[in-house]
Amino acid sequence: MILIGRYLSPFVRRVGATLHHFGMEFEHRPIRAGGADQDEIRKSNPTGRVPVLILDDGEILADSAVIVDYLDYLAGPERALMPQSGWERYRMLSLLSISTAAAEKVVAAYMERTRPEENQDEPSIENAVRQAKDGFEYLNAAVVGPWMIGDKLTQLDISTVAYVEFVNHSVPEIKEAMDCPKLNAVIERALELPAFQKTPI
Repeated sequence: MILIGRYLSPFVRRVGATLHHFGMEFEHRPIRAGGADQDEIRKSNPTGRVPVLILDDGEILADSAVIVDYLDYLAGPERALMPQSGWERYRMLSLLSISTAAAEKVVAAYMERTRPEENQDEPSIENAVRQAKDGFEYLNAAVVGPWMIGDKLTQLDISTVAYVEFVNHSVPEIKEAMDCPKLNAVIERALELPAFQKTPI
């Protein structure tokens, strides 16, 4: 398999960390999702977005949520990082949707900050910061064990760690606004895992 996209993208990183967690062999092509590299990415995804996963048979999967679900399928139900059915699956999907929405707000704030200062939309940035902060603090309150929902690592952990690490790396004003001690403990634990050590930003 071939994973396209830089680990600076939290969505690429959650896929890369999942691949490493499962011990799946893959080639990583850290292509930037912008500028001249757009044409290279569009060969696999016409929208030019990352991540893209090219399978061994040449089939292509786009969107990190689709990719990590497929990786669970490859790993099998005993090793899957998401519950396969029942209420626990929907509860985790709901928490994961909040985490991903918060991450999208972080990316929006980050992209706005890359514009020339005179062109930055401060109300949009402030709104994105508030929404990201509220989302991650909600998740912090939901942590119930050494990992986010108990004593087992799940996709909720992998994704949220990738997302908050992007906050810490790229949008310090959100990091400074967040009060997430339980979530920070999860992140500290996760960063000791090979899956994250092999996917540095």
